[in-house]
Amino acid sequence: MFISLLLTLVAADTDSTFTINGFTGVSGEIITNSMTGSSIFFWQFDAYNGNITTDTRPLVIWNQGGPGCGSEIGLLLEGIAPITVDQYGNAQNNPSSWNTRVHILSIDFPYDSGFSVALQPEDLQNTTQSSVVYLYNFLIRLGQKYPTWFKRDVYWFGEDYSGHFIPAIASLILQNNAVAGNIVIPLKGIALGNPWVDGSYQTQYYDMAAYNLGIINAQQRSTIWNNQNNILNYINQQNYTLAFNSWQFTLGQFESMTGNVNVYNTRTTSNMTFSNLVYFLNTPSIKTKVLNVPSSAIWAACNSDVFYDFENDFMLNFPTTMIPQLLGQLKVMIYHGIDDLYCNTLGLNQWIKNLNWPYASNFFQSRRGFWNVQGSIAGYAQTYSNLTYIQVLNAGQAVGFKQPYAFRDMAFRFIFNQGWN
Repeated sequence: MFISLLLTLVAADTDSTFTINGFTGVSGEIITNSMTGSSIFFWQFDAYNGNITTDTRPLVIWNQGGPGCGSEIGLLLEGIAPITVDQYGNAQNNPSSWNTRVHILSIDFPYDSGFSVALQPEDLQNTTQSSVVYLYNFLIRLGQKYPTWFKRDVYWFGEDYSGHFIPAIASLILQNNAVAGNIVIPLKGIALGNPWVDGSYQTQYYDMAAYNLGIINAQQRSTIWNNQNNILNYINQQNYTLAFNSWQFTLGQFESMTGNVNVYNTRTTSNMTFSNLVYFLNTPSIKTKVLNVPSSAIWAACNSDVFYDFENDFMLNFPTTMIPQLLGQLKVMIYHGIDDLYCNTLGLNQWIKNLNWPYASNFFQSRRGFWNVQGSIAGYAQTYSNLTYIQVLNAGQAVGFKQPYAFRDMAFRFIFNQGWN
């Protein structure tokens, strides 16, 4: 009886066109389970002077990490969309927008992130591998409703836990592209920003990274080092819950030791705030006329329930196996704001060095060069074959938050094969 009642309350897809500040696109929720009404929210912006129904400009897909954070964070605060949100919660034109050359598609994933919602508990998944199944189903529904959207090169960008999500969905897309009769999603490249990919590497360098920054002393470093050993032991024992809990304890201990230095950007002791986004995205007229979501929908920056639901998924290392396979078919860019301790440079470097890729030695023998944007050094670039590794100066985990023009420049160089100076 409960299911029957629920079905009477479930609405159809809400997607429709919108215009804001003169910019156009399509947004809304698409039902991904017709039995329960669970849905995925998307927000698509047309390229400047472009038409996604008639042109062939590339499509960039963006999703946030967390897991459990709304993709509107990066879309609106990292300079991707043609609009941004000021401190008062008002939409303003964004001069660093990517839509100058590409179409943009932002997706709230997984369920219960941003405006995406699971209306039944059985729809909720707590592993990457199971979650990307309904993400792929969403993409197919999108391709059925908007067949021209995938008639172009597609690139998928994301940060943080997208280091798990993006390799998994990319692998699933390529597998299904090979099946006759399926909708083909012409994925040409993926870009992983400050990605969480493999805890067995990334949890093992907090002591060294923090000590070299001068924000912990030798005694504190020893404490963190012991914690790291415990984490690795738990991972090797496949006790992923204890590994996750020990890792979270270590990050909390680090913050206590340093006076709450921000682990996502060690140049500050303050976290990013999203009150402006909360106000803007929950404004009734924005919800109904721009986002095309029900007026009852409520947007929050991050959902801690989703984050902790994935606790047994965090330390799984499948991206380490997937990335070399993907490099045989796609361009892959790893980019990294060097002020991020959470996904720090040392751990990420070690992970890249241990990829079982036939051209790994060639990559590490290749030239690491300066990368300049607007006459200044933005960072360092190293590339060989399909792998590119970018280190971004004066940026933490959210690269575009501090360096929006460098972020756009980096994206366009990767997409359009423009080289790195």
